[in-house]
Amino acid sequence: MTNEELISLTIFWKEHPEIAGYYYIEENDKIILLRINNFPDEPLYTLINGLDITDLEDKPTGWSLSHD
Repeated sequence: MTNEELISLTIFWKEHPEIAGYYYIEENDKIILLRINNFPDEPLYTLINGLDITDLEDKPTGWSLSHD
């Protein structure tokens, strides 16, 4: 699944248990990361899907970040 496809989906991101400022989902035995950046000096988020890396200025409407 590409980053473009992920941006259009409803996703419930889980807080990464070991890396502060990162969230993740598991998709087909692959981990996809969402990094919270140093906004406003950097884009708000960076989506890391293997070698497909996308900076985002806003959170897509279908995304929810869990703080568990």
